[in-house]
Amino acid sequence: MDFYELLKNTPPFSGLADERIRECVPYLTTEDYLKGTYIFRQGEPHQEHMFFLLSGLVEILLVGDHGEERAVGLLKPGDFFGECLLFTDSYPTTSRTVEESRCLLIPEVCFEDLKSDPDFVGFFSHALAERMRYVYQEMAREQNWPLPWEPRHYRRRLYEIMSSPVVTCLEEHRITEVAQLFAEQEISAVVILDRNGTSRGILTAKDLVRHVLAASDFERQARRSAAALMNEKLVLLPPEAHIYEALLAMMRNQVRHVLVENQGLLLGIVTMGDLVRAQHLDVLRTVDAVERAPSIEDVAARMPDIDRVMGDMVSGDASSEEICTLVTEFYDRVTCRLIRMVEAEMLSEGKGRPPTSYCWLTMGSGGRREQVLRTDQDNALIYDDPQPGEEEKTAAYFLELAGRVVAGLEQCGFRPCPGKVMASYPDWCKPMREWFPTLKKWTLDLNPQMLRLMSIFLDFRPVYGQFAMAHSLRRYVFQRLEKAPVVLHFMARDALSRKVPLNPFRQVVTERSGPHKDQLDLKRAVLIHIVDAVRLFALRDGLLETSTAGRLRQLVDKETLPKDDAEAFQVAYDSILMLRLRLNLRRMAEGKTPSNYVSPRKLTRRELAMVKDAMMAVSRLQKFTGVTFRVEGY
Repeated sequence: MDFYELLKNTPPFSGLADERIRECVPYLTTEDYLKGTYIFRQGEPHQEHMFFLLSGLVEILLVGDHGEERAVGLLKPGDFFGECLLFTDSYPTTSRTVEESRCLLIPEVCFEDLKSDPDFVGFFSHALAERMRYVYQEMAREQNWPLPWEPRHYRRRLYEIMSSPVVTCLEEHRITEVAQLFAEQEISAVVILDRNGTSRGILTAKDLVRHVLAASDFERQARRSAAALMNEKLVLLPPEAHIYEALLAMMRNQVRHVLVENQGLLLGIVTMGDLVRAQHLDVLRTVDAVERAPSIEDVAARMPDIDRVMGDMVSGDASSEEICTLVTEFYDRVTCRLIRMVEAEMLSEGKGRPPTSYCWLTMGSGGRREQVLRTDQDNALIYDDPQPGEEEKTAAYFLELAGRVVAGLEQCGFRPCPGKVMASYPDWCKPMREWFPTLKKWTLDLNPQMLRLMSIFLDFRPVYGQFAMAHSLRRYVFQRLEKAPVVLHFMARDALSRKVPLNPFRQVVTERSGPHKDQLDLKRAVLIHIVDAVRLFALRDGLLETSTAGRLRQLVDKETLPKDDAEAFQVAYDSILMLRLRLNLRRMAEGKTPSNYVSPRKLTRRELAMVKDAMMAVSRLQKFTGVTFRVEGY
């Protein structure tokens, strides 16, 4: 190939003197790339040369926080890429060949004395800027991703999320008047002011219940003033404070509300719910520490931080959904960090990069975003179909990668699954083309073992890599269920084979023997029944949502479940999940291992009544499920 003629006829080199072009020619080389080859990856240091596509096609990919890749551009012969050589130290995007391609490599030495040429550099600067503008606009429009140059969620200001105006009352107002405000405004707190308009205290709905509604002398308490019952411990922040400062203040002061004031003027109020709704899911600096952790040991060292956050949120009366959302984000970040570490380790050991695209799935309670405690692992790995002859090598790579990630998760407190439902085993780590027949087999061979594997798998959620692979599996699942609706009948029959341990006299039935004699398994007694039943309706209705709370809301929207019943099921689920979490946080504080078991005798009268009410709600849900899916005996 005549490199001189090529450059002479290609802007911006065509604007250079012939002598300058000839000086560059001896340094030029070509490189051939097979289909699916990553030429460079986002975040990697530049390779000290620019690329000019001679033949083939190259796609530009943007990689999200969880490793998912989105194609946002396509390069054709005659296009330059890797222009960041002139401007930055690392690549802002990833490039991968769509078909066999050949590139001309133009080394950095060719640009040494041209970096001061405004016309020459301006060509590449403009091209790069236009490409990146298009990339991020497309991502924002089509994928609804946050733009990389915008502030992260924890950098948002309180004035952006606060509720305003604040509902207030005077110190001398009676509790009955305050209660009326709660009923009319549907709020979680009232700020108490003196006659000068200065904030003196706060009264929350929880305070009202604890000090008044639950009091034995209810009538006397109801006649007291707001000042008599208010909490004088106020946490004040200016409107320009960041979200993470509010969460930090809440954690340190064990409160759930922060007042936003400016020079003594009350502007707004921020609650724990506001922070979660504002997608402040970084758990302060803990996530940042995880992202920067140099080793698995350092990641594991951050895990107690999330336990402390959970304890603070439970003490602050956060809802189970708020806690699950926050903790799930943290666990997802941990998983992603471990995967990236393992990829880097294997590369440094000479084992190369991942030979194909892949996707890491979490399943079970993790897939439902309900794994608040670090219990057993349930995960899987899907990878793109390898080239002919590369099957064994590709399988070996991903099994090793998965094995190291699983071991890392174990170091972080996630126990190995006793049933070996983990990506470190071949049954749960295989190419896309083998997943489809596996799913088909599960829907044809409807024995109890297969049904339970399906129950674990069908709550899957992509965490890292190519999310499109997971979406393809989800579509196939719905296709199979549409062709074989009898699967849901068998799943329902299997789920309903386990009854709620409550006898006709509303007495809790405990274990009769063994290490847990006279104890109750909260997970199997209540939680799993709600999860199983709600999953069945979600699958029948083709819902993509995997969380139990989210599924219940969508089932109400679709009029599959009556709103009142769905609320009762959600309350039952929340109450037992929170009881289990509180008990286990207490156990962990005592240095004990978390457990699903509890002795009913050690529960308070109120807790025991709550457990029984939850079981009654589950019985209603099971009856409704049995009738809907035509299970014998219902």
